[in-house]
Amino acid sequence: MVLINNFFSDILNLDSVVLTLLTISLIVIMTATTYLLEYRATRMPSRYHRWIHLIEGGLVIGSVALLRAEFVARDPGNLVSWGYIIAQLTILLLSLYTMHNLAITVINLIVPWAFYAETMMSTHSVPQLALFVVMWLGLAATIRYINHHRQAVIASEWRYIVLQTLYGLTWCLMIWSVYRYQFFYIVNVLVLFVVYMLVIRFFVTRINRLVAHFMLLNQEVNYDELTGVLNRAKFDATTLGVVGLHRQNPAVPMTMAMFDIDHFKKFNDDYGHLAGDHVLKYVAQHFNQSLNVANKKRQLFRYGGEEFVIIFRGESATEVQPVVTVIRNTLQKAPLNYGGKSLTVTVSIGVSMLQKSDTNFEDWFKRVDHYLYLSKEAGRDRITVEGVTQPFDETLHD
Repeated sequence: MVLINNFFSDILNLDSVVLTLLTISLIVIMTATTYLLEYRATRMPSRYHRWIHLIEGGLVIGSVALLRAEFVARDPGNLVSWGYIIAQLTILLLSLYTMHNLAITVINLIVPWAFYAETMMSTHSVPQLALFVVMWLGLAATIRYINHHRQAVIASEWRYIVLQTLYGLTWCLMIWSVYRYQFFYIVNVLVLFVVYMLVIRFFVTRINRLVAHFMLLNQEVNYDELTGVLNRAKFDATTLGVVGLHRQNPAVPMTMAMFDIDHFKKFNDDYGHLAGDHVLKYVAQHFNQSLNVANKKRQLFRYGGEEFVIIFRGESATEVQPVVTVIRNTLQKAPLNYGGKSLTVTVSIGVSMLQKSDTNFEDWFKRVDHYLYLSKEAGRDRITVEGVTQPFDETLHD
């Protein structure tokens, strides 16, 4: 009875309530930030993903550090409080489910050793290293399983409970190896920890569904189903503010490029409409990936059929010309393999900056469209920049 009273007095007190409220706040912040970062990652080149992973790792470290600072401020000199331990384990385990990267795994594996070293230095004793290592290996195996079966674990309640129990048990025994406490506490801590994580799972699964629904709606509304790039509706919505933005900042150039796949009808006629669809997807993705490698202020839209439009913010027509030329050159040098055939694809392009004389967006758009027409009239596979038509210079490099 005394043990039970001691345990619940450790869990149900003002300091634990404060830690619980702080933990809930951190969970909300971590979850919201993670979904925002992961959503942004889907629109960014892969080379930027490592920075997002580092930010997520920093978020977890910062959350754990904040919990520790709050605990130490309220109970200085005490290294173990079960309310604090449950809060910390919740943060660490939640990060494994919501943040899918190596940094989070490394943090989960390093934190036990940091706790071990700190306890050893503060108590001036030699903990049971063998037990600690065995339990740490068990924790590592649990983390590895979660990383490889994350969705299955979240979807299965019994599997979720088993994994939470293993995660909490290995941690409890690692703590016991350096800080001797009654084994009775293990059962109580594991029960509370699993219940806590089940509640979190309830909300996380519903947040996942909500985010998935939002992303599906966003995809359907703003992105072309076939090519995966921004669609005509998004183009119309974007252009509403482009001219107004330029008038507010006339020193910042705005350039539009429109391109058309040369002889697109021939792909359909010679190889079938499925081949035409593959050509459209291939060209769209080639341009989209190339445009976003170095500059996120470029937007590619499928305007209609085989026509695409690119909006360049902060780049003049003379700066845009070598960019689209290099993309066109790499496109021509990398034919699409379809049905055992090598399909070489070229494009015709029109480019023009937004001018002070343009009274509205239509003036600018009609001029770019006319320049595209000039490129096609000159024999296709041409570029027309501010009214001057010329063949592509394959010596140009971005």
